[in-house]
Parts: sequence; C-alpha cells; structure tokens
Amino acid sequence: MSMNLDKKEFMDYLKYQKHYSVLTIAAYERNINEFIDYLKRENITSFQDVQYPLIRGYLTALFQKKISKSTINNKISTLRSFYRFLVKQELVDDNPMVLVENMKVPQRNPDFLFPEEMMELLDSIDVQSHLGIRNKAMLELMYASGLRCSEVVGLTLDCIDFSRQILLVHGKGNKDRYVPFHDYAAQWLKTYILEVRNELIAKTEGTQYVFVNKNGKMMTNRGVEDIVDRVAKNYDSTKKIHPHTFRHSFATHLLNAGADLRTVQELLGHENLSTTQIYTHITKEHLRDVYLKAHPRNIS
Repeated sequence: MSMNLDKKEFMDYLKYQKHYSVLTIAAYERNINEFIDYLKRENITSFQDVQYPLIRGYLTALFQKKISKSTINNKISTLRSFYRFLVKQELVDDNPMVLVENMKVPQRNPDFLFPEEMMELLDSIDVQSHLGIRNKAMLELMYASGLRCSEVVGLTLDCIDFSRQILLVHGKGNKDRYVPFHDYAAQWLKTYILEVRNELIAKTEGTQYVFVNKNGKMMTNRGVEDIVDRVAKNYDSTKKIHPHTFRHSFATHLLNAGADLRTVQELLGHENLSTTQIYTHITKEHLRDVYLKAHPRNIS
C-alpha cells in the first residue's frame, strides 16, 4: 500500500472514529505530508521501511531549520499517533516512534492582563461604527466566557441562551461544554445581533454564525487575530496581546477571585486538570507580589 493510502486511512480514522475537528485533522495532515516529503528525499517509499535512526535524522533536520521545540513536539505527537495507528492496523510491523521523547520546553506562563488593564482595553474599543460594535461584543464575550479563538469563530445563534445567559460551546475534539456569560457581555451581544448583524449579512445568503466579517461572511481565526491586534495597538502598542490573552486573563482573574480549579477547568474545557494548573503559578506570583507590597514588615 502506498504512503498516501496509509495516510488517507489515518485521516478517515481521525474524522469518523475520533471525531476530530476539521482544523485538527488539517494540522495532522500537514505534519504527515512534511514527513512524507522528507522520506522521499531519503528515497524511502514505505512507512514500513522507517527505522528509529531515520526519525532522529528527521527531527535533527527540523531542529537545524530553527523550528521551535514546541512545534517539533507537535510533529512528534502526530507521528506517534500515526504509527500507533499503522501498527494497530497491521500496516507496519514495528513502531519507530517508541524510543522518541519530546523535546524539553521551558515552562512559560501564559500572557494575561490584570483586571484593570483588561477593563481599559475593552473600554478603549471605538463603538461608533457597526464593526466597532461587533468588535466590542466579540471581545467582551471572549473575556466573559474564556473562549478560544476557534470557539468564538464557530459560535452559532442557536448556541446562545439569553434567558439563562449560557453558551453551548463546541470545543476541541468536538467536545461540548456550557459556559455562562454576564449581564454586561449580554447587553453588547444583544446590541450587536439586533442592531448590526442583520445589516452586515444583508447582501449575503445569510449565515447562522454569530460573528461575521464586513462582507457578512463567517469570521476566520486570522480575522479575529487582526481585530485583537488593531484594538491592542490602539490601547497600548508596547503590550503583547493576542486572542488567547482574553482566555488566559479570564482563568487567572477567576482563580485570583477565589474560584476553585475544577470549576475553571470545566469552564475552559480542559480535559486534564494539569492543563489548568498552569494558571495557579500566575496566581501564586500575584499573591506573593500583593503580600510583599502590603505587609508592613516587608522592607525590601
């Protein structure tokens, strides 16, 4: 069987059995295509012929291209899943990935804004235009509910329950969760939907997606990134602010205010508590800073 047929079987497995999202499957396919290109340069025409030294050579080539360790780890994860599948389906005899370990990446705290900074950022959005109102509603909702960029892009009208102020969010791996949103976000969301959205989609066939671009079509991740970048530069060009900053700030502010870790885990849609625990490092640092500034015996 050719490498492309093996790859297709794996893609079908991810789609129909694992129910991975379109974006996730596309990322897996990109990683495998890059690996196939490398194999062809090495005159390898079958995944069966891949041995551990060849894998090491591939990873070394990636490292020499100055690709980040986290990106290389992502490619390792893809190949690890791929070869487990190939072995299980008896498409190869041996798994050359069993000896491959992830590269060590320094732990990095996620970027976040302090509450007063977030308020100032959101309040700085110009709402004199239709697109400004859309931006205000979208970013307020991202901070209110801790949404990923892809989740706010994929949000549809039938996923909003205004009576209970709850969103049905389609998260990673097609896993759904319910997330509340507060009164202030609800006001801006209603204003956008009732006063702006219909005008934006007037020249199109319509769509169920909540947030649309200036042409009335579904927003993209890149579109959200561009909006955040423009709003951020207008607020403070020296700060690093991206869509995930709203999610990181959401989690950090809840924990600082006394929310328990399990609740924040559920709200973020994290499968493992360990993923959420990164935010406890931030809250501990914040508590220490507050303590050192406030305690009368501290003379440093």
